[in-house]
Amino acid sequence: MRACQRYAPTLLLFVLLVGVAAVAAQTPDRYIDLPQSTTDAGFPRIGFPSAPVGVTLYLSFDDPASINWVADTFDTLYNRLRTGEIRLTTIPLTERGALPGGVAAARAALCASEQGAFWRFFDALYGDLAARGGAALEGVNLIDTVTTLALDRGRWDACMASQRPDVILRDGERAISELNFFTGTPYVLINGDPTLTDATSIEAIIQAEIDELEQAFEQAIDATPESTREGLTVVEPLTGEQIAPPIALTLPDGWGYAYDALILQDIDGLRSIPFAVYQGAVTDGTGTIVLLWGFPSLVSVDPLTGNTDAGAPPSVWTDALRLLRLAIIEQGCNVGTDLRREYSIGGLAATGTQFSAVDCPELPDARGWFAGLQQVNLNFVFYAFTTPIEALDGAAADELQAVLDSVTFQPLSTIEITPTAPLPPPPPTPFG
Repeated sequence: MRACQRYAPTLLLFVLLVGVAAVAAQTPDRYIDLPQSTTDAGFPRIGFPSAPVGVTLYLSFDDPASINWVADTFDTLYNRLRTGEIRLTTIPLTERGALPGGVAAARAALCASEQGAFWRFFDALYGDLAARGGAALEGVNLIDTVTTLALDRGRWDACMASQRPDVILRDGERAISELNFFTGTPYVLINGDPTLTDATSIEAIIQAEIDELEQAFEQAIDATPESTREGLTVVEPLTGEQIAPPIALTLPDGWGYAYDALILQDIDGLRSIPFAVYQGAVTDGTGTIVLLWGFPSLVSVDPLTGNTDAGAPPSVWTDALRLLRLAIIEQGCNVGTDLRREYSIGGLAATGTQFSAVDCPELPDARGWFAGLQQVNLNFVFYAFTTPIEALDGAAADELQAVLDSVTFQPLSTIEITPTAPLPPPPPTPFG
């Protein structure tokens, strides 16, 4: 968790995780909104690709130590998955413990993975192992788990009759043979380095990796920016000009909108940026979406890659974070932002993060997220938030996302400029 002006980040993280845990307890698939894939070798992978910390987990279904570890410690990693801080690869191993049936269980889980259900199978089987011991590995129980998870039994049977899971298991054995200090399951690598497997050690090392990244990011964000990337269209309106952005979207009943331009003291001088504000009632509060668009990209060093190559794409993420502080949030607020993660705007991939503003000098607390992307040769960043902040814990987040899902991008020829008097002051939120 990073903060431009730090304000009890551990408390905010606690609030976010408690909310996630409450949802997960009521949802059959607690992994449903986490990106899932497999490595080239077929090992199950989960987590946002942009997550800064990579974790590799070696486990065995027939090993009592792995069973106890999952029951006591796995949720430490799960919580970090939910916040977008880690991406997790699991390498199932066999015959690491005294329980019979480990090979069949690992094959069954890998066949469930072919239907995007490895992690649900993982939860169900390890939960059953903790409750019933080795009886959970009996063939009839594996089949019952497939039925309970509503998997395609025909596909699963075909996989179990094939050699595909065996190839993956052999690759797992090959992977541990290449490790210098493999000590048995459970075994955890964090960004390629082995760590102690207790929850306290795992938390400490992940946090140290994140802190190091944040420090590099702060240095990069404060660096002098380069010139705008060539070929990017920039719209430079005057204050008081109502410029409709080149998008279409569907607003809920009763919502209103307005267009204008901001005059900002940006890093390289005064800048005019067109914006649109969409606002209306959401469950338990007021929802607002602010769109900044048509602005140039001021590119500093990418903290993840160190890339300053002039041929690299503009960093809309860096622009969006800079403009959050510069244009969106009232000066003097305590501001917190989370780690970079993936979002969706109109079904298109966008990059952003969650943010909060509290203890503002004059305005109430608010919480939301932003997502930026490039379309029709323009930069777009959508800032979505609610007041009060508690509204975002309910249906309001889905209601705001529904508006963002409806966005479609139009050709530049659709832009219309109508000179008008300046708009009245914005509504009383910490975001102008």
